[in-house]
Amino acid sequence: MRKILAAALLAALAASGCTSASGTNPAGSQFTASATASSASPSAPSSQSSASPQSPPASSSPATVALATPPSRWGSLPNRSITPGAGGLSLAAICPSVSAALEARRPGTAIKDEVYAEYGIAAGQRHRYRIDHLVPLELDGSNSIRNLWPQLIGASEAKDRLEETLHSMVCAGRITLAGAQHAIMTNWARAYQRYVSPPTAPRTAPAPAPSSAAPPPASCYPKTNSGNCYEPGEFCRTADRGMRGVAGDGKPIICEDNNGWRWEPA
Repeated sequence: MRKILAAALLAALAASGCTSASGTNPAGSQFTASATASSASPSAPSSQSSASPQSPPASSSPATVALATPPSRWGSLPNRSITPGAGGLSLAAICPSVSAALEARRPGTAIKDEVYAEYGIAAGQRHRYRIDHLVPLELDGSNSIRNLWPQLIGASEAKDRLEETLHSMVCAGRITLAGAQHAIMTNWARAYQRYVSPPTAPRTAPAPAPSSAAPPPASCYPKTNSGNCYEPGEFCRTADRGMRGVAGDGKPIICEDNNGWRWEPA
């Protein structure tokens, strides 16, 4: 009987403990919720990962890309792929002077803007340049955009001197028109050095002109016992009385009696 009562009591206690742990124990309930949340967190997709990827911000329109480095020094050259140069071969159009038809070949504003855009030169920098014909009008240059390029003002002034020189040489028959165009298209700075400012040939020193002056005097004589030169007014030795010689300044002297034997100017 006692065994039956003990078993019943244990069963009642077990039932009471399960109810308290699952339902009424606040600590147990908090742990269960915390564990559930922590176990569920890794598998739950975050709001950032579940959102659709953001589209990149709209970029502003791209700036003009320079196709060639703008000229920045005296000897700068145009980009050959953009400005190869072009011209005709009519001597009648340029000799003895450039014809009016050629002089009218001046690019308009729209063409100039296109050339500046090709070289990527901003509007605020264009005052430093001028649109120049690579093959100049003086050499029957074309007004094609392939013969136009932006050149620094200072360099263009030097190139103008080259153009005038080549024009004169072509009209004088000292160089062909094709040869002058080739020189200026290939490397106008090098052509400038060749035709406008050739290097000066080294000159040998001129032979000295014959001098009419008397040759330098020989070494002084006689000399003192210590080896020095006599000067006028100095006493002379007994052995030198009446002797002629040369003073230290190269002038002739003579040993004569003048209030004592002295060396005097001869």
